[in-house]
Amino acid sequence: MSDTKDKIADWVADYFEGTRSMNAEKWASRFAEDAIFHDPVGTEKAIGKAQILERGKGFVNAFKEVGLHETYVHCHNQTAVAKWEGRAIDQDGKTINFEGINVFHFSQEGLITSLEGFWDPSTMA
Repeated sequence: MSDTKDKIADWVADYFEGTRSMNAEKWASRFAEDAIFHDPVGTEKAIGKAQILERGKGFVNAFKEVGLHETYVHCHNQTAVAKWEGRAIDQDGKTINFEGINVFHFSQEGLITSLEGFWDPSTMA
């Protein structure tokens, strides 16, 4: 893997580590100030770090525990695609599994400038 691909793969890994931290601020720190978060595609976009942070807080607060685990990552230039498996425990103690694919675009500094998530939230029910 080239140095660029290694760097992008590290940025993707940092994002997924943030999803497992149960800390919306840590997760949101991976985004550029003017980033676009369209996750899942088909829902309203969050634009800018403040909206993205609020979306993250809502997601984290819905669960006792939640995190995404990357199972496949492919990087090209400043873009990456990742297949992931989500694992969560809801507020009632029920285990929930779900899966999806994210498309990332990164700045030269390694911040996410846009993210599109392809998954179906109804599979979490």
